[in-house]
Amino acid sequence: MNQQENKITKTNDTPAIPEKFLTKEGVLNSDELLKSYLALEKKMSAPKQTPNGTLPNKADDYKITPKDPLLVSDSIINKRLFELGLTNEQVQGVYDIAADFILPQLENFARQVGCDKELKALEDEFGGADCFNNVARELSAWGEKNLDQKTFEILSSTKDGVLTLYRMMQSQQESPVIKGKSRLNPMDDEKTLRRLMQDPKYWKDQDPELVGRIEKGFKRLYG
Repeated sequence: MNQQENKITKTNDTPAIPEKFLTKEGVLNSDELLKSYLALEKKMSAPKQTPNGTLPNKADDYKITPKDPLLVSDSIINKRLFELGLTNEQVQGVYDIAADFILPQLENFARQVGCDKELKALEDEFGGADCFNNVARELSAWGEKNLDQKTFEILSSTKDGVLTLYRMMQSQQESPVIKGKSRLNPMDDEKTLRRLMQDPKYWKDQDPELVGRIEKGFKRLYG
C-alpha cells in the first residue's frame, strides 16, 4: 500500500487522529499505531496497584505461598476471594490465618476423634467403661510408683501403650492383679466368665455390658 492510499481524507464524521500517528505528509503511521496499541494492551493486562496491594486480572494469577504444607492454593477459594476484590496480599493473609488458627483447630479435632476411638476400644477390651475406669486408676497409681513421668505419659497416650502398661503391671509380682486380689480382675479367666454367664442379667436380661464382657473374654482367651 503506497502513501497515497494511507493518506487520511478528513470529513466531518472522521474522528480526530493524534498527530503522533501521522507522518508529515498526513499519512497514517502504522508502526507508531501498532507500538502504541501493544503498549496499551500490556498496561491493561498488568495487575492493578491499589492501596491494599496488587489486584491481579484473574483469580488464577494470585501468587500464594502457604505457610504449611498441608495447605495448598485452591482455585475455587481463590475465585471467591477474587470476586470479593481481594488483592494478592490480602489473599495471602487469608491463607496465613488459616495456617495459624484454623489448621491447628482441625488437627486438635482430629486428635480428639482419634482419642475417643482409642478410649472406646480400651473400654471394650476391659469389659466396659466402669471396668476400664477402675483399671485406669490402678495403672495410674502403678505408673506413678514405677515409671518416670515422660515414659508413663507416652505409653498412656495410645491404646497399645495402655495395654503395654497393663502387661508391665501384671508382670510385677507385687501387683494385686497378678495375685488375683484385684477387686476388678478385668482380664477374666474362663472360670469367672462361666460364673458370669449364670447371672440372670446375662441369660435373662441380656445386659449389653455383661454380654460384651463375656464375649470379649472368651475371644481373648480362645481367639
